[in-house]
Amino acid sequence: MPRITSRYLVGATLLLMTVSIVNVADKELLAPVVDAVKADLGLSDTQIGATRSAVFIAALIGQLFWGPLSDRWVRKYIIAIGTVIWSALTWMTAFVGSFPQLLVARASMSFAEGCFNPSAYALLTDSVPRRRHGLILGLMGITYPVGTAAALVVASVVGTANWRLPFIYYGLIGLGLGVLVLFFIREPERGASEDAVEAVGGHYTGRFSLKEFRKLLTVPSLLLAFGLDTCQSIINWGFAFWAPTYLTRYSIAETPEQAALALLPAILGFVVGAVLGGLLIDRMRHRTPLAPAWVSLVAMAGGLALAALVFSLNTLGPLMAAAFCLGVVTYMVQPAVNVVLFSVVPPEMKATTISASNVILNLAVAVVSISVGVVSDAAGLRLAFGGSVLLTYVAGVFVCLALLRNLGRDMQLRDAIVETRVSV
Repeated sequence: MPRITSRYLVGATLLLMTVSIVNVADKELLAPVVDAVKADLGLSDTQIGATRSAVFIAALIGQLFWGPLSDRWVRKYIIAIGTVIWSALTWMTAFVGSFPQLLVARASMSFAEGCFNPSAYALLTDSVPRRRHGLILGLMGITYPVGTAAALVVASVVGTANWRLPFIYYGLIGLGLGVLVLFFIREPERGASEDAVEAVGGHYTGRFSLKEFRKLLTVPSLLLAFGLDTCQSIINWGFAFWAPTYLTRYSIAETPEQAALALLPAILGFVVGAVLGGLLIDRMRHRTPLAPAWVSLVAMAGGLALAALVFSLNTLGPLMAAAFCLGVVTYMVQPAVNVVLFSVVPPEMKATTISASNVILNLAVAVVSISVGVVSDAAGLRLAFGGSVLLTYVAGVFVCLALLRNLGRDMQLRDAIVETRVSV
């Protein structure tokens, strides 16, 4: 295998970040144009919520396939093939004419795009030394808010009346990116970045098996990381989807286009928070192995206070400023969750572990999405949206406290297992 250079790592990271941005944008294209789609197709909030839920249920089912496949097969091939498929489905969404067609188009796209996270995160963390995982995962983390912003900006530029055009644009871009991944990305050896492997210049011999993976599901820190990932996903995907409608429905923003652009400060905060969280973890890990748990606790507790402030504001300017601070604090948890996952899971189980977490969070987000839609139809969006976000922050705080008690021990057990699977 050719030696991996710094230049290649920069290029590979940028390419996979770009694919991830398009991935997220494809998933979020419906949010900024939801009112136009409702009017065009004659949909209710419940049907919109059902469509949103279908996206996450399809992703959930997809993870059962993509995760184990990524731990067994060439990950760059999975990324390339999956990107081409989901991009073609995004393009086809531009031509739907009814609720069932919209539901099927979005769900099938979501099933295909589920290939990306398990494969890409496992591939990158096998290419980069563990001491830099916080930064690399933080950089990948910024693709979520940037992808959301990309969806909002394009929808605002073309106008919500032309809601079909963004699906065409992003579908074509994704097709090109899939081809680039195939020819540029290299497949690293599994476990190549492990400290025990680098110390002896050896090879990692661990191989994926369902029996070993089932044993992992008894590790307390892994289960808590699943819970924390679910909490941050409910919060972030909730803001991405419901915030534009919230701002217009309560006359905080005058138009859907203004509402979409008003989210940009929060999205910028997410970008800052992801990088800041990753850097803090890498620096703090020299002092304490519990760094990701402490960063997560600050993110969840601080986010709870700031979210309460955001939902109490009815003027756009102060709300945008508070939303920026909320984004910075909350999104520090994104790289922290992934560092925890990779700190308690052997290399050959990375992709399946990410998929397992995605199964849980997609199911939870699907339930919350339809619940927010139903409660919104019955009692108003402020209660439905705001209540779900605040309760999720509270749950996240308790998960972080439990993680602080378990993470150190579980990391030691994992490292001991890895050492037994290194050959010189």
